[in-house]
Amino acid sequence: MPIKEEYKEEALLKLKRVGDAIRPRIEELIKTVDPEDIEFGTRVELKAEELEALWKECVEENNYMSVVFTEVMEHHDGAYLKVIFKNSTEDYEEDRYVSIRSSGRVEINHALFVTVEGVRARVERVGEGAFVLFLKSS
Repeated sequence: MPIKEEYKEEALLKLKRVGDAIRPRIEELIKTVDPEDIEFGTRVELKAEELEALWKECVEENNYMSVVFTEVMEHHDGAYLKVIFKNSTEDYEEDRYVSIRSSGRVEINHALFVTVEGVRARVERVGEGAFVLFLKSS
């Protein structure tokens, strides 16, 4: 059964909301980092407790995503399934990385990608109100 288009649009609007909220913070950070560091890629930390609830709602709990990659891999501790889900709009991309191990352990990670003035920022939440950005010229 196909998913209703309204459900997909709601998920993409959530992506836009979180992207629009974090974009000004990224623009400010870009101004403070040496352009040469950005050219080769640099890691920057961001404290933004006001983005915590929005991140949780619009990234971690955003349920509609397309499957873009699946792979079953053998590892020293058994097999595991690796799946990447993606949502994207013109300005923003959201990835969810899911690994399911044969032991039953599930690992889920999220990343938000924002491109600002030729710089691609990968945003990940690392704690309550704490984010890590990887900035690189695109």
